[in-house]
Amino acid sequence: MNIIVTGGAGFIGSHVAEILVGRGHRVLGLDDLSGGFPENIPDGVDFERRSVNDPLDELFAAYRPEVVYHLAAYAAEGLSHHIPVFNYQNNLLATANVLSAGYRAGIRHFVFTSSIAAYGHPQNGEVFDEEMACHPCDPYGVAKVACEQHIRGFAHYYGVPHYTIFRPHNVFGPRQNIADPYRNVVGIFMKAALAGEAMLIFGDGSQTRSFSYITSVASAIADAPFLAGAVDKTFNIGGDKPWTVRELARHVCDVMAVPERLEFLPPRNEVAHAHCNHRLAREVFAGAFELDVDVATGLTLMADFVRRTKIPPSTECPCPVEISNGMPPSWLRRLSQGI
Repeated sequence: MNIIVTGGAGFIGSHVAEILVGRGHRVLGLDDLSGGFPENIPDGVDFERRSVNDPLDELFAAYRPEVVYHLAAYAAEGLSHHIPVFNYQNNLLATANVLSAGYRAGIRHFVFTSSIAAYGHPQNGEVFDEEMACHPCDPYGVAKVACEQHIRGFAHYYGVPHYTIFRPHNVFGPRQNIADPYRNVVGIFMKAALAGEAMLIFGDGSQTRSFSYITSVASAIADAPFLAGAVDKTFNIGGDKPWTVRELARHVCDVMAVPERLEFLPPRNEVAHAHCNHRLAREVFAGAFELDVDVATGLTLMADFVRRTKIPPSTECPCPVEISNGMPPSWLRRLSQGI
């Protein structure tokens, strides 16, 4: 089967592409390399350096994909408050562009990675369930909800393609960009450890997230077009065990074998506690969850990869800041210094 994976040189995209090519599919990865890296592209995967905002019809017509996995996005949730126009262009408009090109090329299934950010702030500490209404509280979450609605509406209007939507959260592992100062807290902490710097924590570090190693998440995403139970469905995907950010930092210090050095910054406006119910995903993607790696083991595996890998240059804000009000002072200083 011919398959296109956008974000194919990125973190999740490269793992999904690797699984697919290992199963004998012909896979083309698209990536503009703004946050992905050529060395992430798995052996056997064709590659085209291309933005998902570019015209895609000629490329799609030549490759004739049956399935498209749209995993490319600009995913710095906190920064999206300050670059909303860029955020919508590179999430909502890009998704519409990829889906339309796929439709014109005759694809039968479209897989999309949304985000836990679609839910917004939990009410009374509840765990997010797919049946809950989405009330996103930042432009990134708004864009993801709009993408989901566009995909569903498109399929309803045209009758094709089928789709599967995933809402992953706090996924980590090898090939993750550890040089992005605005997202991927595990990578941020590991880069600080390598540099002998303090790990920066917004607030007191009591905010909680459920982290998940890449293996089961990538496997579930890869499986989606081939499972009847995944057709035209939306799934939360990720880990179940809550970790405070402070606990995570301490554990990263342990696996990186560095003294604990934590620096606490003024809190930023973010969701304090965000967790999902994964009952539906565990039912449909039982085989993928059998590959689950616990967080402690996953952090050790990622630390081993990070030590062996050259740290890339910092992935800075991709465009001029559109609104600076409310930006964390540490980000403002970084941007004003042109780092």
